[in-house]
Amino acid sequence: MRKGKGDSNAVLFLGDASVVDPLVHQLVDERMAASSKSLDFETFRFGERPVSDIEAALRQVGMFSPQRCIWLRGFVESRGKPAAGGDAEREDAEAGGQDGEAGGSNGLLELLERGVPAGTTLVVSAAALDARARLYKWFVKNAEVCDHRVQVEYSGARRGKLSEEGLRRAIEARLAELGVTQIGARTIEEIVARSGNVVGEMLQEVDRLVLALPHPDRIDVEQVRRNMRDLSLGWVFDFTDALESRNLARAESLIERLLGEGEPALRLGAMLASHIATLAAARPVVDSLPPDWLRMRGHDFLAGPGASLPDTLRGWPGYFRLRAASNFSVGELRRLHGQVRRLDAALKSSTSAPLLLFSRLLQSACISERDRDRSRGRGTRPQ
Repeated sequence: MRKGKGDSNAVLFLGDASVVDPLVHQLVDERMAASSKSLDFETFRFGERPVSDIEAALRQVGMFSPQRCIWLRGFVESRGKPAAGGDAEREDAEAGGQDGEAGGSNGLLELLERGVPAGTTLVVSAAALDARARLYKWFVKNAEVCDHRVQVEYSGARRGKLSEEGLRRAIEARLAELGVTQIGARTIEEIVARSGNVVGEMLQEVDRLVLALPHPDRIDVEQVRRNMRDLSLGWVFDFTDALESRNLARAESLIERLLGEGEPALRLGAMLASHIATLAAARPVVDSLPPDWLRMRGHDFLAGPGASLPDTLRGWPGYFRLRAASNFSVGELRRLHGQVRRLDAALKSSTSAPLLLFSRLLQSACISERDRDRSRGRGTRPQ
């Protein structure tokens, strides 16, 4: 979404860096000759140098062309104390405009109000700006605003995920940019369902999906189901549930499918390490609970023994974590944590197939020590 003056020599890009940064480079390519980019295009990372340095760089005369471009990358509004001045000062302070940091909102606004020199372009990129602040209002009134933010919502079925409306807009815009003109029924909905929380990753997956199309101007729901990876992480719950219940067949089936769909093995390993670490941290608490706690109704547990637990184990998430941890002994979880570290090292250095490495770990996680001893002929009663 674009606002303001399209021919302005000040441009604001809003959104995730993985989305915005390539667009900034595209704008610079459009406004500057390739021969002058190496000398007349300069990037300033927010907070590294004061605004005065940015202004001095803007006012340098272009060496090989009248064009010069400065990019203030990763700008962040700082939060300060409310001002005691007039309405404008109070409004800006409440929105984060009062700050004394190098490159802060006030300094940048003063630079813009003094004017960006003719023949130069100042590009500012930020994950977000407060719409109440004078800085944002200046950009909307006097410059070009390219808003590529996708909001996150914290209610309903998509709790903590990118908002469905924002996702739809981002997906539709990307498909249009790639030349897709015919979109089948429920195709966008299927892409939304498979989208995760990282905008750049989702858009890269849409790019890959379009490259796989037999007809690059047409896409339908079956092509999405067949060719797009599921980035929504819904599989995490299925996988961790299989691991916690020590269901080896289910866990191995999920790992095989995920690796086959292109899920990075290192990310799977990191997820396993994090999950086992949380179970290991919860397991000592299991031994301190009443012997019959597993037979209690969930609400009764939360109102009783669960009410005095540490904050990290309170509520329903803590209750289910404790139930999962109770399926393992302390020694098993300690051993598994070490095995996950070795898995990570093997994934980075070994030539073995990742599926084989994960399979070994899952067998160790899902087969209990008692069952393992039985299979070796130990721990059985003499006949």
